[in-house]
Amino acid sequence: MRRLDDLESWLINQLPEVVEDLNPGATQNELDAFIQHIGVAVPDDFLALYRWHNGQRMEQNTGLWYGMSFLPLASVMQEVDGWREIVNTSSDDDLTSLNYGMSSTPPHYVKPVYANPLWIPFAYDWGGNYLAVDLDPDVQGTRGQVINCGRDEERKIAIAPSLNAFLQWMMGELNAGNVNIRLEDDGGRSFNTLRPEKYHFLDALAAIFDDAPSPASPPATSGKSIWSWFKKRK
Repeated sequence: MRRLDDLESWLINQLPEVVEDLNPGATQNELDAFIQHIGVAVPDDFLALYRWHNGQRMEQNTGLWYGMSFLPLASVMQEVDGWREIVNTSSDDDLTSLNYGMSSTPPHYVKPVYANPLWIPFAYDWGGNYLAVDLDPDVQGTRGQVINCGRDEERKIAIAPSLNAFLQWMMGELNAGNVNIRLEDDGGRSFNTLRPEKYHFLDALAAIFDDAPSPASPPATSGKSIWSWFKKRK
């Protein structure tokens, strides 16, 4: 995808340490093994992402996705297996308890559950939270939409209708200067949004969508509104 080349060019200029931390692209055999392991068809834009680079080596503290680390396929499978085990081994009462308080923004786009083995993560915050591709959306959602999920993410947000759309939004933000790169005490650099200014990208996303109480009210982001796809569906 052209946007992946644009993202790499931006990183080379602004965060070369992240580019140095990227793995080579996944081979077709690796992709085939991944699809077999997941057990369902995977969107083409997800496969294109991993043909581009098979995640990060995790030798840098800075993650590609506004500070969140880009998971390699082996780690994606491990994370999926872990959440699948939670779903499969929990009692009905335990699942009811885990699912309590879960919600979707907008309503009925993301299933309001604690965990779903068909939420396929590609970005990780090292605290149990992710950006993921949703292969099992709720009735109003789109298969392949990008969502937040994980241990601390009770409010699940349908961030974009596809990974390609999420990349388009992110590149719009980067090119518009919505970037906050800080030198940290450990000598590494953190990478997040400037508007809103948060220390965690998932907090920034929550704030962005707080500014958009309905699909008809796009948030005040720098680039193309991430909410525009909801408006088209009304």
